[in-house]
Amino acid sequence: MKINTLSITNFRGIARAEIQNAGNTIIIAGQNGSGKSCVFDAIRLLKSVYGGYHQNEWQNWFGEFQVNPNSRSDELRGLFNDPSFDVTIDCYFKLSESEKIFISQQARFLLEECIWKVLLPEAFQWGGYRMAMFASQFRERQAEVNDTVAEQLPDLQQELQQDLIFGHVEMQPGGRLQLSNSRLLSVIFSTYRPNDVGVVDYHGAQRHYGRELVQGINLNLDQSSQSHSQHALYNYSNKYANVKTEMASGFVRELLAEKAGLENPTKVGLTDALKELFNTFFPGKKFLGPQPTRDGRIEFPVETANGGIHDLDELSAGEKEILYGYLRIRSSAPRNSIILLDEPELHLNPRLIRNLPEFYRKHLGESLNNQLWLVTHSDALLREAVGKPGFSVFHMFPCTKDRRVDQLRELSASEDLALAMADLVGDLASYSPDGMAILFEGGGDTDYDQSMVSRLFAKETAGFNLLSGSNKARVGALHDILDRAYTRGEIHMRFFAIVDKDFESGPPAKGVRRYQWDVYHIENYLLEPKFIADAINSIDHNRNIDEESVLDSLRTSARKVVPRVLRHKMREFANSKIVSCIDLGFDPAAEDVAQQTYSAIQRSFKRIDVINNSDLTVNSLQIKENELKNEIDESFSNGTWRSVLPGREIIRAFVDEQRLSLPYESLRNLIVSRMVDAGFQPPGMKRVIDDILEASEQAK
Repeated sequence: MKINTLSITNFRGIARAEIQNAGNTIIIAGQNGSGKSCVFDAIRLLKSVYGGYHQNEWQNWFGEFQVNPNSRSDELRGLFNDPSFDVTIDCYFKLSESEKIFISQQARFLLEECIWKVLLPEAFQWGGYRMAMFASQFRERQAEVNDTVAEQLPDLQQELQQDLIFGHVEMQPGGRLQLSNSRLLSVIFSTYRPNDVGVVDYHGAQRHYGRELVQGINLNLDQSSQSHSQHALYNYSNKYANVKTEMASGFVRELLAEKAGLENPTKVGLTDALKELFNTFFPGKKFLGPQPTRDGRIEFPVETANGGIHDLDELSAGEKEILYGYLRIRSSAPRNSIILLDEPELHLNPRLIRNLPEFYRKHLGESLNNQLWLVTHSDALLREAVGKPGFSVFHMFPCTKDRRVDQLRELSASEDLALAMADLVGDLASYSPDGMAILFEGGGDTDYDQSMVSRLFAKETAGFNLLSGSNKARVGALHDILDRAYTRGEIHMRFFAIVDKDFESGPPAKGVRRYQWDVYHIENYLLEPKFIADAINSIDHNRNIDEESVLDSLRTSARKVVPRVLRHKMREFANSKIVSCIDLGFDPAAEDVAQQTYSAIQRSFKRIDVINNSDLTVNSLQIKENELKNEIDESFSNGTWRSVLPGREIIRAFVDEQRLSLPYESLRNLIVSRMVDAGFQPPGMKRVIDDILEASEQAK
């Protein structure tokens, strides 16, 4: 059993979300609050309304959200994204051939059991209805059940012939639930026979792995199956309890089967599977399997790289996450099942996460024909899965005012542009496939440019991909891809770039519109005395510095920066003059390459000699220095020094001038925090961002 198509409307954090032609492994990523886990809640609601593995299972769903389904409609408001509209959940399921054959052969029995669960649910609390205490009720209503079976069996058989089975749940604002009629779905979702019919198995984000003392071993498989059914979708806090006891039971059963002469060489035992898992994830450790002791107990030793022995209980939380998680999924949903995993990377470091998607897909999905659904925040897990065969990766956006917009977008690594964009965003979980992009490609710390803009203009840049240009190789690759894509007419998003005022480079890539800060670089926007004073006074309560004192100190600090600025500008001037003289080009058709190269070098030297005796003499350089000094002095006179001198260096000098106990980077972040708290947006920055927003609206 697999989900082929899923459509959710107006449910909790989801305004609209749809997945069509779902694959075998579906990964949903997105920022906090985007509604990722609501997808699992919707699947569980639809399943439980059609049928439960135990009595009143659908009430467990409402109980999980602390909602009484029979209460006033006001208490149900939290289940609606917009209380003025209905919740709708549509899902198309596809059964495997083995499931269809089993249901067809056992149709009458399964349908009868499903009907009895509706008529006499209290008889199924302990996993079966053949109980003496309910014998009279069964006798009295057997004829009624037989008539109902005869009436519904043809519809069930007809549904089995369909390629897809449709399920529909609608919840009205008043709390009324409606669902489309599907006897087959009711039978499937009321039947917990994981070896014959697929189940829906949910693993929530709250997982705890406690220590366990193996005291009693129960060889009754029915009781074990009944226990699994009780927390397949709900009550999952106990899902990982008794794992060692189940291993011990399996070990004893294997021994008994072996003593009875029953051998199946094609079957991989639980111990062998766990040994393989250790080899994959923990190469320094070795699981020795269950070991009987002289006093009649069973131990579960793990051998470490140095030869030491410890119990499974001594494994770390991350190791238990993989070991116990794999064991529980393998034992509770063995084949043809839908497995919902919320945050599978919990407790794991990036090295372990890198192997997890492929291991789950291969050993829990592909080999057992299960469909895996994963919700994650992990960038490492996403990078491992995007673009690989067998994975369908979706990005989920928070809901917007436009209810028609699908919150799910599929990430495709087949497009070079998407890959380069995601690489520059850095965090695949926050990458917006259809969003426009702003690239910060000036000099210096462009990671900070990206961070500062996202904090001060969080609302304005929501939905944009903010890209840092600090990695020049990646930016160069993006520009190459943009040029090719623009030439082929394949650019589906608008690209913008912002550079510092002193940025000197060639023209931007085709398809990129470049903007420029109106100050030396972005830190100049932090030279606001009010917010600097607030930041200093907040960290040092013994100080009470005012705005005027801050401005005077900033001006003094700027004076200290002037010699460094002069040196930088003079070097730039001389360098540009010399570089302009160098030209090693010659006729490409010439055969005497060495001679032509030598001649080009000599021509360059002659031009350098000319410039050395004119623009680069001591007198000429002195004149240039005086020009620069006059420009800087004029900036102090007219108050523009906060724009034309490097703000980054001014703040560094200010920290030393004031003898502050915190480094420059911390003060910089504090100033931005004060601006955010006050809702202040530097006018120069705002003009650039507003221009980009206007251009982006025109590009839509």
